Amino acid sequence: MSSLFDIIKRDAKFIVNSGGYQVDISMTTKDDSFTVDFTGWAVKVSGSFDSDGNQVNTKNVHCTIDEDVLKSLNYPVRTFKKKIEEVDLIGHKVSFKDSSGVLRNYIVRENVPDENLGLITLWLGDYKPSI
Repeated sequence: MSSLFDIIKRDAKFIVNSGGYQVDISMTTKDDSFTVDFTGWAVKVSGSFDSDGNQVNTKNVHCTIDEDVLKSLNYPVRTFKKKIEEVDLIGHKVSFKDSSGVLRNYIVRENVPDENLGLITLWLGDYKPSI
């Protein structure tokens, strides 16, 4: 019998990977030496609120991915920082199509791992690949 937490973890990974909300994502290492394709959950939203509650025109792009999927593809997810293994995807490149079907390119500005669920949220910034 599975614990409630095991069920929550399974369901969260299902939603991110294949629950009907997923998109095709490509991810490339900082040095452009390795690229993988997988599915995850990606969002691009324009408009937000500042600290005073006023609406501001900003762009917020992030995606949530399953660490186990990246590991199964032999993608380098963690590095040792101060003798502690940590998720380190800052500077990696991420691409996915927006709702109009246009391929958008981003760079990871911040990675926020959920060590309980095994999911990683990546906060993304615009990136223009060299041609």
